[in-house]
Amino acid sequence: MLKQLKNISQVRYFIFYYEKLGYRIPLLLFMSAIVAFFDGLGLALFIPLFQVAESGDASASDMGNLEYLIRVFDYLGIELTVGVILIFLLGMFAFKGIIGFINMYYFTRIRVKFMKELRIKLVQGLCNISYPGFVNIDLGRIQNVITAEIGKAGGALLGYLSTLQAAIMLVGYLALAFMANFKFALLITVAGLLSSFIYRYINRKVETSSLEQSYIGNGLQGKVLESVWNYKYLKATDLISKYRSMLIGLINEAEDLTMRMGKLNAISAALREPVSIAMVAGVIFVQVVLFDVSMFSIVLSLVFFYRSLTSLMSVQNSWQSFLVSSGGIKTVRELYEEFDRKVESTHHEDVEPLNSEIRFEDVYFSYGKNISPVLNGISLSIEKNQTIAFVGESGSGKTTLVNMMAGLLLPERGKLLIDGVSLAPSRVRSFRRMVGYITQEPVVFNDTVFNNVTFGSEKTEENIKRFWEVMEKTALTATIKNMPEVEDSMLGDNGVLISGGQKQRISIARELFRDCSLLLMDEATSALDSENEGIIQANINALKGKYTIVIIAHRLSTVRNADVIYLLDKGQIAASGSFAELQAKSPRFRKMVELQEF
Repeated sequence: MLKQLKNISQVRYFIFYYEKLGYRIPLLLFMSAIVAFFDGLGLALFIPLFQVAESGDASASDMGNLEYLIRVFDYLGIELTVGVILIFLLGMFAFKGIIGFINMYYFTRIRVKFMKELRIKLVQGLCNISYPGFVNIDLGRIQNVITAEIGKAGGALLGYLSTLQAAIMLVGYLALAFMANFKFALLITVAGLLSSFIYRYINRKVETSSLEQSYIGNGLQGKVLESVWNYKYLKATDLISKYRSMLIGLINEAEDLTMRMGKLNAISAALREPVSIAMVAGVIFVQVVLFDVSMFSIVLSLVFFYRSLTSLMSVQNSWQSFLVSSGGIKTVRELYEEFDRKVESTHHEDVEPLNSEIRFEDVYFSYGKNISPVLNGISLSIEKNQTIAFVGESGSGKTTLVNMMAGLLLPERGKLLIDGVSLAPSRVRSFRRMVGYITQEPVVFNDTVFNNVTFGSEKTEENIKRFWEVMEKTALTATIKNMPEVEDSMLGDNGVLISGGQKQRISIARELFRDCSLLLMDEATSALDSENEGIIQANINALKGKYTIVIIAHRLSTVRNADVIYLLDKGQIAASGSFAELQAKSPRFRKMVELQEF
């Protein structure tokens, strides 16, 4: 993997950024070139300024090919005096300042736009992937990329564009230096190219370390999430001490990489100026001492080279800053590509409200190529406003069937028909809007009771009335009214401030508030005590005939009043009928009833 990552070229980086920013990059670089051009012209005017101040006359001979500056003044009939030159100097540097301001402001806008689009695309990609695609992605990786790596990608953009800007200015100053004194500039350039080899090894090490750090960060985020989700178990069994050691090991590994990159950056920064001064000193020695060239004739070129040197240092600093954060680009782009591979249909068709039935026709489904089917030729029909139930041992296919009815999974073979029309990928999004899904793992957000139940609906008189009606149906009225802030009380992360049964009732209440036409209940009352289960069961019975209700339950008391009960075994329907019919004709169902002392 790392060998492949090392082969990412600078051209590919440019293509990546150009795809995101388009014409903005050339425009930014054009403004940088203008800044360098006017800065160079301003610096060149110091030579005639000194000459006029010293002798009263400006000579073009010491300016090399930049003598055209003097010629322009002659052509315009403008006499060069100290005052005139100073006015032009002021004008040029003022114009340079204006362009520099526009350049920096535009740079900021580009960076903000880039970060905004990265975040939006990641969020959209996450929301648009299919459910099977989602369950096969490391959640720690998703969180690390969205929270940490995307920041590194933004830092990489800052470093990359700064590098391009500095490179443009470097080229501009070098061009002016060549025009002022070709031999001197050539020697300096050759020396600079030779010195660049010193930094190539350091840069490769920094880039590789950055990529390693990104992947370690993915693993660390995943383990942190697991420790939060499973904190109660880890604490109760004291396995948290082993988990702590694992987390500390990952932290140490990540910090060791950070120290390694810091050391490399420190070496690079410490070498940069001494190496640069050594180059200048060597070239001046060759020119002045060995070739007996006048020092004054190389002053202008030396000034431009100093600017070039500053730009070169900026190039190297910015490039190393880019490399430190470059791992973020790779990880963000990898996640983009994975989201694109696993996206659901981008074409959406509207689905009319359920009018007659949901039908499974010879449906097969498995969770892998070499895994036995979870659903093995299922055929059944659920009529509108009918209450049906699935019972059977774990692994018999109950939850898979319900997930399919929620549009989370689609048949590998066979058909799932809604009012006679196949539930194609383009229709699932619209279909889900009529689905209320209550799972055995309650969904509770770190928000108020009211916002959890209404999903952030406006607190109008009508919504408040509906809220309390739902509270009554789910046996939550007394509980909520006894909370410190009543319906505005916070429930904490994943509902940590309320009991498991209360979380499940909040989850049920949300779907009742939505007034969905299809209610899917996967062990929806499993965490409730007998009294509250009875209350909710009574309310579910009151909904019978008004909604299409599908229930999965191990407690057979929950499904006693279902219109049809399907007994599943190894992905097939072993028996079906009403509660009484199944007791009469199915020994297995009869045994289940006896074991529960029903």
